[in-house]
Amino acid sequence: MASIRIEKVGDINVTYPYLELFQEQQINPFMEIGITDHQELSLTIYPVAEKVVLTLEQWEQILTTAKEFLPNTLRDEEDIQDIV
Repeated sequence: MASIRIEKVGDINVTYPYLELFQEQQINPFMEIGITDHQELSLTIYPVAEKVVLTLEQWEQILTTAKEFLPNTLRDEEDIQDIV
């Protein structure tokens, strides 16, 4: 089973950074984990040319990553606001 690569993306067009998920050796992400303006997780699945097959372990990894990403990102944003 192919491994999953996760990259954090900072974009000035969105309030919070987000994560892009890639299958091994792919250049286009198959999923995005983001945070809405209401500070809720948002999972977006992109259409890609090749079929995406994930194991239960990989889904659990994605869910764990998302659950950790939300509070960590919100805390980082609060820290930045405190500095400014």
